[in-house]
Amino acid sequence: MKTFQRTRHIAASPEVIWPLVDDVTRWPEWFVEAERAEILSGDGIGRKQRMFGHARGHATEIDSVVIEREPERLLRWRHEQERVDGKVGSVVFAKEATAEVTIAPDGTGALVTYRLMAEPGTLVNTFMLTVLAPGPIGRSFEASLARLAKITES
Repeated sequence: MKTFQRTRHIAASPEVIWPLVDDVTRWPEWFVEAERAEILSGDGIGRKQRMFGHARGHATEIDSVVIEREPERLLRWRHEQERVDGKVGSVVFAKEATAEVTIAPDGTGALVTYRLMAEPGTLVNTFMLTVLAPGPIGRSFEASLARLAKITES
């Protein structure tokens, strides 16, 4: 299992940050990988959602399901299917992928962590996740948390 994460202090309360994290349709406001997102069905745990974006010059779609949700503290989702240029394909180079955002109050705001846990499943995916992906994933998470801070701290 490969884990990627970034944490940032945000000078805003969990109550201010949570709506942007919990509502997938608002992810494009702060998550740099998201160009558009929609709820496919449900609410809370079990909610099915889809995020549209671009990676490595290709259109991407990730269908996921919320598997854990603690308001103002944790949102965790599992990738159910990934598509590249409209065809089933790996966006994050993993057999299985789970992502989460945690929000921990710290007295002057909150520590927000974005984490991706990826099970490669193949030698090619292991290479991709070990050698090529850490830099771009880290930069994406850092930029996303910076955008989330800018929105919520203003």
